[in-house]
Amino acid sequence: MFKNLGKLKNLINKKEVKINLNELKSGINFFENFIIYENNNDIKVYDRICDHQGGKIISKNGIAICPIHIWEFNPKTGFYNNGVKKKEVKYLISKNFIKINDVSYIPEITKVKKKLNTEIRFFNHAFLKISGEDFSFSTDPWAIGPAFNTGWWLKHSTKNDWIEQLNNSNFIYISHNHPDHLHPLTLSKINKTIPIVVPKFVTKSTEMYIKDLGFKNIKVLDFNFQYNLKGTNLNISIFKSGDFREDSGIYFSNGEFTGLLSVDANMINFNRLPKANFYGSSFAGGASGYPLMFDNYKLEEQMKISLKDKIFLKQKLYDCLKKILPNYFMPYAGFFSEKLKRDEKIFKNNKKNSIDDYLKFCKLNKIKLLNVLKNDVYKFNGIKLINKKNIDIQVAKDLRPEKYLEYYKKEYKKIDENYIRQYFLKSNFKDNLLLYICLTDDNFKLLNKNYLINFSKNQISFNKISKFTKGFLKKDPNFKKLVLKVRKESFLNTIYNKLPWEDLSIGFQCKVLRNPNLYNVNFWHYFTNIYTTSQNVRSVTNCASCKSLNHFFDNQIHQIQTKL
Repeated sequence: MFKNLGKLKNLINKKEVKINLNELKSGINFFENFIIYENNNDIKVYDRICDHQGGKIISKNGIAICPIHIWEFNPKTGFYNNGVKKKEVKYLISKNFIKINDVSYIPEITKVKKKLNTEIRFFNHAFLKISGEDFSFSTDPWAIGPAFNTGWWLKHSTKNDWIEQLNNSNFIYISHNHPDHLHPLTLSKINKTIPIVVPKFVTKSTEMYIKDLGFKNIKVLDFNFQYNLKGTNLNISIFKSGDFREDSGIYFSNGEFTGLLSVDANMINFNRLPKANFYGSSFAGGASGYPLMFDNYKLEEQMKISLKDKIFLKQKLYDCLKKILPNYFMPYAGFFSEKLKRDEKIFKNNKKNSIDDYLKFCKLNKIKLLNVLKNDVYKFNGIKLINKKNIDIQVAKDLRPEKYLEYYKKEYKKIDENYIRQYFLKSNFKDNLLLYICLTDDNFKLLNKNYLINFSKNQISFNKISKFTKGFLKKDPNFKKLVLKVRKESFLNTIYNKLPWEDLSIGFQCKVLRNPNLYNVNFWHYFTNIYTTSQNVRSVTNCASCKSLNHFFDNQIHQIQTKL
């Protein structure tokens, strides 16, 4: 299906940065793009890009810290205070100067000088279909139903030809395993023989999930290689996110037309960005339980952090646009809302950027902004936009949010404590961490179903506790503590169906309390990317199945149509 064309070419720009050794003081030194640590002529050099979401590390009271999510970095050890290691930058010392090669790479996909037609159609959220004269492919389809355990809902309805359009695609690209991109209910409606393109993640987190859903024709593509869809003019390459998360974007060419979809990957391709005619990216923000679901902060602090995140995302996107310099920019992958009554507080406080927030910047930089809420189809000849339109057809039938919640409440009513125990005991996760799971109702009121899991021992321990109090956080000071107050049906859906745990945090389904107040990166990575799917989670009971939601949906839609 694909012909491997080899690694992407990279145009390399080198700029030598020289720093006089006499400028260094003992300890931490900050320069424009680098941090240098000096101790008795032992020198370590790091860039100032935070490995979390690409913020710039600053000096605050003598401490190296990222102001976005307060990640503290220790240049002496080379580690962030949550255990993530930062890579050192190579350097030379010559004639009393530290010399650092500040290298930038500009990837370039193979393209031919042909003015071919390219059409880009927006369906919903991150769901696009890109077509040429001899190919078509779709991306990250989420067309109906909720995501993240009913925490996210599509802001707008999807037009009702979406199943047909997916089924006649040459392939579907899935960027990562979050359910607003890899959506089980949506994928259950389409032909299981259609090729699915996924990135070659180390943990196979996306590939395994797709297999669990019954797809057989899975194409795993390596990062930074380019592939030609045989018999067509389409070339594609997969870029990884530049942080530690398993996320990706896709870079493609059709004749002289080139496009990059970074979706919601942070620091896509480690900020090694191509020049592209078309660029599509998430834009809205608000796509995290942090900080609004974190009890380490009061509401006033949460709102300040949330506003700072919103502004930071917009500035980061401005920086990407300046590097890529596209002719056209499409803000997408941000059209979700919190629609359930139980999430009214989140809906009120979770402010997001709008498409209009990018108009002024694009106009100043001579970039044409493509507003998918006004036109959902854009057609190009070569690199010239020749037509735009809005397809006037009916929207697909879907259920009311309350109906879905009714399903989850009924389906995940029974608490199987033996399954929960075995789920954790068989996880093989090791960390100096005490995890408290407290099941709650819709309003996060405790149901007196509380569990303590100790991952620090050779043998993982699991114990029920009668009542959780904040006093637990002060006990055992040598341990990290993570408290998750989780809505009952959301927790059971996640572990019974072996889903990624970020479905809980991103979906506003759990209140988080930490001591120390640090991101537990190892825990979230393991239970989101490694200990998931039926391949890695050995069920001791078959409590639930993706098929049951599909069956419920079909029955409910049939009842609605019968009444009409």
